[in-house]
Amino acid sequence: MQLHSHRHVILFFCFVLAPFAVRADDAAVREMVEAEKNFYQTGQEKGTRAAFLVFLADDSIVFRPGPVNGKEAWTKRPESGLDLIWEPTFAVMAQSADFGYDTGPSKWRPRKTDEKFSGYAYFVSIWKKQKDGAWKVALDLGTETPEPTGKPEPLRTAAVGKGPKAQPDPDGARKTLLEAQQKFAETAKTDSGKAALSVAADDIRVYRDGHFPAVGLASGGGLLTAQSAKLLVETIGGDMSRSADLAYTYGKYSSVTDANAGKGHYFQIWQKNDAEHWKLVLDWMQPLPKE
Repeated sequence: MQLHSHRHVILFFCFVLAPFAVRADDAAVREMVEAEKNFYQTGQEKGTRAAFLVFLADDSIVFRPGPVNGKEAWTKRPESGLDLIWEPTFAVMAQSADFGYDTGPSKWRPRKTDEKFSGYAYFVSIWKKQKDGAWKVALDLGTETPEPTGKPEPLRTAAVGKGPKAQPDPDGARKTLLEAQQKFAETAKTDSGKAALSVAADDIRVYRDGHFPAVGLASGGGLLTAQSAKLLVETIGGDMSRSADLAYTYGKYSSVTDANAGKGHYFQIWQKNDAEHWKLVLDWMQPLPKE
């Protein structure tokens, strides 16, 4: 959990996919969510910095403001006494049962003794099961939001697909994922909102600073349309589940009309639907801080 286009570079991910036969079940999702809760509890007991250093994978990515190694970033950051509170409200697991993501609200204050919280956000975390069986955060980011009213939504969990599938085809999945990304990138040159909607899932989640997550084609589409621009997108990295049904990419963007303005970073989660088509289920964009 984190505080707080077009030239398109195609990355052929170095995915390591082992034989896989059994779909993810509810137990795998609960296991990942339990790891998130342990992450939070460690922060309460030992401090925010200590918790991140325990639960971030060695090759994890955080945004400062661009993508950097998470372990290195938090190692350099002194323990400050920050009181960071968060909880997952939505979690999804790949059928391989070792790759998923969760998201939810967070809030923070400089000290636990402070009466009021000073900031609010929504986090998104990619989780991967390690060789030793431990769950670690592979990527972590967030968007700042207004102060929420009411209680957080109850936790909802899901696994990709409705039932067991045949042996995954990683090469075919990479090919079709890249085709979907190319479609997004090409359309974004003239309309980034239209680009996202052209590949969006019905339940897409859209994350932008200053807004609560917009969920669904109506709400998400409205936010995408309102903030649409002509963008150049360049992919920097990403990963895909062993079951070849859940993936993410991240990169940078810039304005087509003014290379010195409108720069920032993006992150997207892609999921296969029941027809085996890649759909955009989460879209995050964040402009670079103004100088």
